[in-house]
Formats: sequence, C-alpha cells, structure tokens
Amino acid sequence: MMRSSGTLAAVAVAAALLTGCSSTSGDAGNDKEDGPVVLTYWDFMDPSQNNPRAAALKQNIENFEKENPNIDVQLSTVSFGDMISRLPQAAAAGQTPDVVKMFAPVVPQIAAAQVYQPLPDEAKQVTDWLRPADKLADKDGKQVAVPYDYRTCTLYYNDKTLKQIGAAVPTTWDQVADVAGKAAAAGYTGFGTGFSGVDNSAIISTFFDCFMSEVGQDISDKDGKAAFDTDKGREFADFLVKLKKAGGMSNSVVGDQYSTVTDGLQNGTVAMAVLGTERLLTLQKANPDIKSATLPKASNGSDTGSTFGWTLGIGAGSKHAKSAWKFIEYMTGPKAGALMATGGDVPTRSATFKQPYFSTPEAKTVLDVSKFVEEHSEPHTYPDNWIAIASGLAGAGQELYLNNRSADEFMKIAQDAANK
Repeated sequence: MMRSSGTLAAVAVAAALLTGCSSTSGDAGNDKEDGPVVLTYWDFMDPSQNNPRAAALKQNIENFEKENPNIDVQLSTVSFGDMISRLPQAAAAGQTPDVVKMFAPVVPQIAAAQVYQPLPDEAKQVTDWLRPADKLADKDGKQVAVPYDYRTCTLYYNDKTLKQIGAAVPTTWDQVADVAGKAAAAGYTGFGTGFSGVDNSAIISTFFDCFMSEVGQDISDKDGKAAFDTDKGREFADFLVKLKKAGGMSNSVVGDQYSTVTDGLQNGTVAMAVLGTERLLTLQKANPDIKSATLPKASNGSDTGSTFGWTLGIGAGSKHAKSAWKFIEYMTGPKAGALMATGGDVPTRSATFKQPYFSTPEAKTVLDVSKFVEEHSEPHTYPDNWIAIASGLAGAGQELYLNNRSADEFMKIAQDAANK
C-alpha cells in the first residue's frame, strides 16, 4: 500500500538522499513486473490534507496499487523550493526518486541538472495529449516529462467589490490600473500581486510568463540568456508602474506571495489578481463573489497567455523505469484524470473527458476551465534558468515599489539579475 512520509524538512530530505531513494527500492536493477517493486515518488502535495486535490491524489495512488499489487508507491511530500535545491544534489549522488513531479517552467532547468532519464519508448504510444508535450525535453531534444495538469492565467475579480465602486470588469491593463486605484481608495487591495522571493517568486513570475505570451515576447534568446528587456517586454513594467502610481498595490506587496493573494481574494480584501486557473474551484467555493475573466488585452489586442502546469518524469537514477512509466501513464490517464478533476485540476488527455464524471453537473467548472485553457493559452519552451528569472523579477519589483524605479530600470534590473 502507499506509504507517505508526510512533509519533509531539510533534514528528512537529506536523510532520504543518504539512504538512497531509488537505488535501494524493491528489486534494484531488475525492474521485474512480477516481483515486488517500491517506487519512490516526490510530490509537493500532502495526500493527508483535508482538501479535494489531496484526496484525489491519495485515492489515485491507492487505486493504482490495487491494480498493480506488485508495485508499492512510497510518496514523499517535498515542497517546490526543496525540490529545486535537492533534486540536483540527488542526481549528483545517483539517488533521484523514481518519479518526479515538477512545475513545467522548471523542467528544462531540472533536466540540465541531469535529474531525468528520457521517457521510455512506451511513452510514444500515448498520442491524445490535448496540448503538445514535446516541449518537455532536455537539451538534446529527448522528452523527459509529460503534462500532469493544464492551467493558464486568468483575471480574478470580486464582483461585489467592483459593483460597489461602480467599475466594470477591466478589459485592458490600463483599465486594470484605473479600477485598482478606485478599489484602493475604497479600502481594498486593488490588484493583488507580490514581490517576495519565497516560493521561488511564483506569483510575479507566473504573471510575467503570461504577459510575455500576450505581447509575443520571447523570454530568452537562442543562447539561453534572458532577453525580455525590449519595447514589447517593457509593457509589463509599464503596467506595474501605473498600478503603483494609482495606489493599486498592497502596502505589503514586497512580502506578498501566491498564498497571500489567494487568501486576500478568499476573504474579500483583494479586488483583482492574476493567478492560475487551478485556483478557480477553490476560490469560488470559499467566496461566491469571486469571478474570473480572460486576461486584459495587451496593446497588440492579444489576451492569450501561456499554458503551464505540473508534470511527471522518471528520475535519472531509477532502476524501475518500466514501473515508473506505468505509474505515470496511470496518473495521467482517464480514470485518474477524472478523479483529479473533482479537485479542480484540468486533465491533459482527451480520453479522460469520456469518463462518466464529465457528464455530471459537478464537472462544469473543470470543463469550462479546460475550454478556457484551450482557447486562451499556448505552450512554449522555457529557458533553463527560470528560477533566476523569477528571482530577478521579484528583486526588480521590490526596487520598483520601495525606490520608485522606472519601467526601464525594472526591466534592466530583472534581466541583469537573471543573467548574472
């Protein structure tokens, strides 16, 4: 049966590395389908938590083990930040977990650290991915991961708050700054974002990623260097400057992070924010006043953000690649995907949407989000220094807010930091 180690502190992770996550699992080196195999699996989500997404993960692993009684999944809950720092260490020691869950923008960076092994030939037999999966590859172009869920950015807004201040839902970024200023004057945080470096600067980098897709700006050049300090890219910084001048940012924006803004939307103190679509079901259950809309249009008229999400891949040190792929295929397959959708995640394969769940009223939100992702986002290849780019954006944001930096200065600070 599934064994979960719970949330790992740094000491626990280090201990896992010393004991050899995958090389000591099951029948090392043979990967016998008819013999006992222990698969080590790192996921950021704790299946013991009391929420629909955690419950779906727990049930899916248990269902997989029932169908594959010779495979025992040993799950370790590891925060995203710990994964980023610990996986390269594990790879260097030959002790990567058998299966790795990783945020799509960071896959190239983790692949460059030799954390993955290429997916087996069996992976090519899965051809019903809803979005192209070949961008999840290493520098040699070999695919190392598959999409676990899909998401993009959306504009969240508190309908009650906007009606209170007499504002329509903004459809351009200039309108967002204006409405945010009015909401701030009424005592709210007009537009929620954050320049904290905690959690790998997830909120500002996600927003930036989708904005660059809107304006059609590549984030890096052919040599992998950050190269977004252009006239098109500067439109992002122009918005942040206008937002600050309008008073639409929180006084705590320097320290705010993804969870801070999410909490603000839930409790009604934040009027608007740009977050991932995966939060829609949770936010609307917590606060029925929360609505969502397409991204405000950039100056070129585009409202198309980026497609991203979490992925699954096989660790470089795994001695059980066949069993690991069997687990990955199951977790991204129709039955597991339908159960995952009950927690608000958007499945990645077309076969999943033929499951009975998607004919029920409860599936409407996920179906709507899936359609939104398809119509308003596009996947793209990420550079292998995404964390440095995210960190640079957070630092530049702090400079903008605390020291009144201009849009030009913001872009230069962010790009220089990424390339340092």
